[in-house]
Amino acid sequence: MDRRSFLIVGALTSLTATGITAVPAHAAQASKPLRINAGFLSVDLSETGLVTGLVDQRDGTDYLSASRSVPLVSVVADGKQEAPTTVRRSPRDGRVLVFSGEKVTIDMKVVTFPTYTTLEVVGLSAAPGVDVQTLLWGPLPTSVTQTVGETAGVVRNDTFTIGVRPLNDKTVGGWPNEHLSYGFGPDLIWNPYGLQTGEKDEWLASNVAAKTTWGSVLRASTYDYSRVRLRERTTGYQIPLGPMPGPEGQIVGSKIALFGSAPDLALTVLSQIAQGQGLPYPTLGGQWQKAAQRTSQSHFWLFDLNTSNVTAASQYAQQAGIKNIYAIAGNGPWKSHGHYQFNSAFGGSDEAAAQLVATAAQHGIDVGVHTLSDFIDPSDPYVSPRPADPRLATGGTVKLTRPLGTSDTTLYVDADRPLGPGLDGKRLRVDDEFITYNTVTKIGDTEWQVSGLGRAQWGSVAQSYPAGTSAARINVNGYGGAIGGLPIIDEIATRLATAYNTTGIRATSYDGLESAGYTGWGGYGFARLVNGVHRQLDSKDDLVTECSNLSSNTWDAQSRASWGEIGVTDYAQIIRSNTFYRANYLPGMMGQQALSGNSSLRTIEATMARAASLDAGINFETSVQGLASGSNTAAILDAVQTWESARNSGAFTLAQKKLLADPAANWHLSVVTPGTEWELQQLDSSGNAVGAPQIVKAPEPGFTNPEPPSPRVGHLYAFKVTSTTPQTIRYDITSGSLPAGLTLNIDTGAITGIPTTPGTSKFTITARNGDTRPDAAVTYKVRVASSS
Repeated sequence: MDRRSFLIVGALTSLTATGITAVPAHAAQASKPLRINAGFLSVDLSETGLVTGLVDQRDGTDYLSASRSVPLVSVVADGKQEAPTTVRRSPRDGRVLVFSGEKVTIDMKVVTFPTYTTLEVVGLSAAPGVDVQTLLWGPLPTSVTQTVGETAGVVRNDTFTIGVRPLNDKTVGGWPNEHLSYGFGPDLIWNPYGLQTGEKDEWLASNVAAKTTWGSVLRASTYDYSRVRLRERTTGYQIPLGPMPGPEGQIVGSKIALFGSAPDLALTVLSQIAQGQGLPYPTLGGQWQKAAQRTSQSHFWLFDLNTSNVTAASQYAQQAGIKNIYAIAGNGPWKSHGHYQFNSAFGGSDEAAAQLVATAAQHGIDVGVHTLSDFIDPSDPYVSPRPADPRLATGGTVKLTRPLGTSDTTLYVDADRPLGPGLDGKRLRVDDEFITYNTVTKIGDTEWQVSGLGRAQWGSVAQSYPAGTSAARINVNGYGGAIGGLPIIDEIATRLATAYNTTGIRATSYDGLESAGYTGWGGYGFARLVNGVHRQLDSKDDLVTECSNLSSNTWDAQSRASWGEIGVTDYAQIIRSNTFYRANYLPGMMGQQALSGNSSLRTIEATMARAASLDAGINFETSVQGLASGSNTAAILDAVQTWESARNSGAFTLAQKKLLADPAANWHLSVVTPGTEWELQQLDSSGNAVGAPQIVKAPEPGFTNPEPPSPRVGHLYAFKVTSTTPQTIRYDITSGSLPAGLTLNIDTGAITGIPTTPGTSKFTITARNGDTRPDAAVTYKVRVASSS
């Protein structure tokens, strides 16, 4: 095999500059005429568009799962999958591959960047009368099983990472439930991390990567919504959606990024994709949140935060070394979920809420608020007063086969499936009346009886309706209210962004986010809310977002997840959740810990020890009143500050973290030198010291990486500097310059690119460590060799 053809990725020839190379004749077989280069990954294609290789170009290892070659791209047309029969390069544009099938032709533009490649559908044509319903990317079947980052869209082992990222809202990670048979559906392992979710929940189906019985898959799809489509939830329930006008409802424009990298460079490539392709890139203090230690910061979730106690709340947070106080009472400081207007706790207006935020800021404290995503309370103006908004999310629709009177408690309809299982709640909307029901019984060939009606629900008024009137199944949220359909989701996104822009709120949670997918829109519904908020923020810096669920389409915009309630959720489950977080480049989080001024110091320190072992933040559920009235408040807040300071400085060694992970052990941490050194003492069940104390010391600022390898002209280069301290907030070139063609990622410390000029370069990289620790610098000299 011609080694040079493997290693010149994105080289400056007319052929490889397109990202598509021809396999050398002496290495090629008739079924392998094309190769797409994506970082260190080569995707080999047969003459029919089948993926025949997923090759690590550095050593030639092929990660394609044996005997499972699939089309790189295909469609569902007239209800059946159509795979291409030929693939060729477009004579008009060498960057475009034309995949032709019996009924459908797909034009796919391939654009290569040094570390990744984008694939975009730029044209789609079908034979007359053919209905193209869905475009399917892959799924790429890999033999990688070690780590599957479902939401981030990466699979990796100790030596290689393969990743796929959706590049717009309509390119949805995962696989349509209706087409699982085309996507190795029987082989999928749902919820491999054992998370606290349904076995086949909507968000699991919205993730790019999935584990299988034989390896893993990477996949994405785009639906055509130019006409009404019947979408199927994971429960099997079908919901009609659309039509959606304009480009957003079309398959053309579906776009993904594809890459292969060393495992320690994967986060850098994800950063480059997000920045290069205009995806959300939220920061904290200017640092990308996915790389920032601050993303795992602990918060105070306060049940009684209001305008009169915000100063006291801020002072308690200061004592604990906490930067964020977060309003959780009633699931947030809102009059209702839906329109999200501030209630009296926050002064009843955006202006008053802004004053509350400003008061906290005087103490160096940020304010956060809880939301319930697109949950709609029955008291909200979307539902009440009458008439209710017609854009509330619904499922299927039936028609009355007989008139319904104002006092009737039984109605008759022409179908039962829309009223059956698979959608939460048993609630109908007939005109502007909401009606609950109990049982559905078939009484004829085309008629069903619906019994046990509860009329005039949610404050509506019972009316009479003639036969033929439509009755829509209401999509009910987890608290028994309604769910907003897509237009309402857009309005909620605008409202939340406006609230954050005008008040300065700096943290939020999309609790109940799964409901945006339960509408039938799946990952697209997630994206319209989460990405919709992010796009409308005046500043993309310093807003920390949490969520009850993630999807690949929202991974870029979301900061973290923090699932479970400590003490209620067992520690083994918290570890499983954190394994999932790490696999998806999310910070460690412990969930919620109850805390008051009368809490046991032993309990709090036990939680802090487990958090230190996982480098995980905590959401402390507390109240100003509970802290003010407690007898142990000062000691508890001091303990929180002590443990958080040590954790965030990276002071605990791997051996110490292993000890702290033991749920049967008790520990006490005390300060020796503020911010740099502590003493860790094990305790028995009575609080007596066990053995000698251990010194816990923040690492000296510096670097742990080896010397960089020598680059070569025309060859992809990737090297990462690694700071000794998690407090590093940025990497800079502070003297000299990198070789031409290489760049430094300031968030991750990685140097990547394709050198263009031979010669020697000397440069200094400085790790900026903020105000609490000194900066560190290292100087390198590298010689770029010629390509020959």
